[in-house]
Amino acid sequence: MPSEPNSPEILTTQILGNVFIACIVLSNVPYFYKIEKTRDVGQFNIYPFVFMIGQAMMWVVYSMICNIEGIVPVNTFGMLFDLAFILIFISACKDLAVKRKVMISLMIELIVLVSFVAIVVFQAPKDMHQTILGWATSILLVAFFFSPVLNFYSMFKKRTTGSLSLPLSVTSILAGVAFGLYGVFLEDNFITVSNFSGCVSGIIQIIFYYIMKLVIRISPPKLESQNIYNDNVDKDEKHCYHHPSQELLLFCEDCKEKACYSCVVNKKNHRGHNLDLLEINDIEINNKEKEKEKKEKEEKEKEEKENQIKNEQKNNDFELDVESNV
Repeated sequence: MPSEPNSPEILTTQILGNVFIACIVLSNVPYFYKIEKTRDVGQFNIYPFVFMIGQAMMWVVYSMICNIEGIVPVNTFGMLFDLAFILIFISACKDLAVKRKVMISLMIELIVLVSFVAIVVFQAPKDMHQTILGWATSILLVAFFFSPVLNFYSMFKKRTTGSLSLPLSVTSILAGVAFGLYGVFLEDNFITVSNFSGCVSGIIQIIFYYIMKLVIRISPPKLESQNIYNDNVDKDEKHCYHHPSQELLLFCEDCKEKACYSCVVNKKNHRGHNLDLLEINDIEINNKEKEKEKKEKEEKEKEEKENQIKNEQKNNDFELDVESNV
């Protein structure tokens, strides 16, 4: 028999679950503050946040239809923050194609989910609402929890722990336990199973994190893979690989590599080398070179045009001579 909604165990697990999930959501604030401050998105992947809006919205719908108030606040909170993060990303992104993809992805996701909910509510039998929505929300949440596992192979190849964070994994486990127990006390298998999957995912990530630390110690990555700027070695490249909107205006004399201002922002160095080793390509010099190239091109075009006119004149003169002789 499920516990009373105001019982101590229900309230305790509900509050703890909300606090832990709120901490996970707020852990992303520094990343987006940096994006807002630098106005550069770099290679940041915004699509997990697009996905999170959908799964948070589905949990809000599920909880309202099934009259489970405990998971409404945190999912509403997460949905609003994720939307704010996406808006910051779109406003800072300078690539119009990327902006369109993000907005179209979000629009398609919302249209599909709203249509799905409408079909379930208006077409399915009322006693099936909880089952259908429960399965849908559980699948989305399990997919979200286990999405980092998809990057394990790539991280292993590169000998890196990637974006894995121990505090975040531990918080994910605690949130999973809290809401998993909340589901147990409510006797709601969908909440229980989907949230306990978060515990399993967090444990797997922690185990993989320490395995990778051991692998890196035994078989460290090659020197070039440690160099996060090695993509900027190409002399013909004008824009930074890691910050596509930024021009490569810096050159480190020590490591013979190019960099943009975003590569060295707040670091005051390039790969540990002092900033005085950075030779700044003056923008004015670049502009002068561009103007010079433009002038040379114009002169060349003018010369070609003059030669063409001369040739035409010669042809006309020749034709006149021929006619006069005839």
